[in-house]
Amino acid sequence: MSTNTPQSPFLTLKEAAALLRYSTSSLYKRTDIPRTKLPGSKDWRYELEALLAWAKSAAPRQLEPKSEPTIPATANQEGLRTVPRRRNSPYR
Repeated sequence: MSTNTPQSPFLTLKEAAALLRYSTSSLYKRTDIPRTKLPGSKDWRYELEALLAWAKSAAPRQLEPKSEPTIPATANQEGLRTVPRRRNSPYR
């Protein structure tokens, strides 16, 4: 009988990324997510309870609406001119 719950209270980077539905590279870059570095190693471990508490308390990031591009008042669409190409340009 197999269950999806991990045996250890600590998760690897891949397990934590799968739990939070993040890519491993995104999770590794996020410093606001609670994690512990193993002594003498480059590996990180994520405590399951701390991850769940963080996920419940973290507010989703609000995206700022994009502003519409503004056209300067002095610009006149009909008065725009094209710049002629150079005579010896290799990009003809």
